[in-house]
Amino acid sequence: MDFPRMIKIRQVFPSLSLANLKEEINKLLLESKLSNKLNPGMRVGITAGSRGISNIDLILREIAAYIRLLGATPVLIAAMGSHGGGSPAGQRSLLASLGITEETIGAELLCSVDCTEIGRAFYGEVYLNRAALDCQAIIVVNRIKPHTSFHGDHESGLIKMLAVGMGGPAGAASLHRCEPHLLSRAVAEGGKLVMDACPVVLGIAVLEDAYEQTRKLAAVEPEDFFAAERDLLCEARGFLPGLPVENIDILVVDQIGKNFSGTGMDTNVIGRLRIQGVPEPDRPKIKRIVVLDSASEAHGNAYGIGLADFTTERLAGKLNRNSIYLNALTSTFVQRAMVPMTLASDREALAAALKSLGAIKPAEARIIRIHNTLHLSEMLVSENLYREIAGSSSIERLGPPEELLFTPTGDLVPF
Repeated sequence: MDFPRMIKIRQVFPSLSLANLKEEINKLLLESKLSNKLNPGMRVGITAGSRGISNIDLILREIAAYIRLLGATPVLIAAMGSHGGGSPAGQRSLLASLGITEETIGAELLCSVDCTEIGRAFYGEVYLNRAALDCQAIIVVNRIKPHTSFHGDHESGLIKMLAVGMGGPAGAASLHRCEPHLLSRAVAEGGKLVMDACPVVLGIAVLEDAYEQTRKLAAVEPEDFFAAERDLLCEARGFLPGLPVENIDILVVDQIGKNFSGTGMDTNVIGRLRIQGVPEPDRPKIKRIVVLDSASEAHGNAYGIGLADFTTERLAGKLNRNSIYLNALTSTFVQRAMVPMTLASDREALAAALKSLGAIKPAEARIIRIHNTLHLSEMLVSENLYREIAGSSSIERLGPPEELLFTPTGDLVPF
């Protein structure tokens, strides 16, 4: 089959990253009320989540250093719900892949799935990691951004870190038993119960720009968590990158992985949820999605592969089904774990996707190829699609139309 020629482009987003991140962190810590709340000898827990947050190692390291400066003892608490395969070893391995270790941060790392019930919300039991109960103070650190499965006042952020991250596998499973449209309410109610049960003294909220660089840091006092997070979430929505057009015949995604999104591919980017009973987003409208591979950082957890229509044997051979199934059963969104039509190579997967379009001729297909759904600056677009965006001030053309290049085994050459 003949494939359409592709043009490399760059989307130009506002670059809003902080100039001196280390200085900003220390400024926030000094201006917070932390020095009035921590006493020498106190054991202070710092949450460490499973998301690939830009500069998270630097952020955690500076927080730990400030705690030591006050004479207290910092400890890292693995706070990731059921991620990391729901095991201490899996948590430790996942955090190490993010650059978070005892050596890099300068604090003991506590990995555990041992949780205790601390109350009941409308959806069921609320749990808390026992390691948090052994601390005299807790600092919650997380990125604020729109969630990939639900929307509301509280999505991905400080409150969810409390309700789900610090609840361990049991807490995550309990919260996800509620209906999808109630998840934001569940996060808020569960988070409030956790705050009441453990000594939260500060939150550090991280916002990123479209280039995945740290755009803003905010030190949030516990009494302001709910109001501040609502405002920060609205602000974060404005930084989200996206695809350059809304109508696409085929989206080719080089890599899927939890280091890019909790769902492997960001549902806000691809316009697919695959949650039974929940309507699909109105846009973007993508007819076919082809996923070529799983990122090494994902350790075989390709949860979200069910959002695609086609994949490859290369990816299928890397699947850690235990981790994928644990995520799917915990969230209850089982369609996201279903492996799509699997072809021997990238060439065959793309050919199958084109063939499935029916009357659309390959040369006329509107195709976009991206590295992953997190990094959307540079991509390849088909000639037919490029004509639509050629005049945009936010699009830079980086080269002439070129044929897709494949290896002898039929895999696409990286771009």
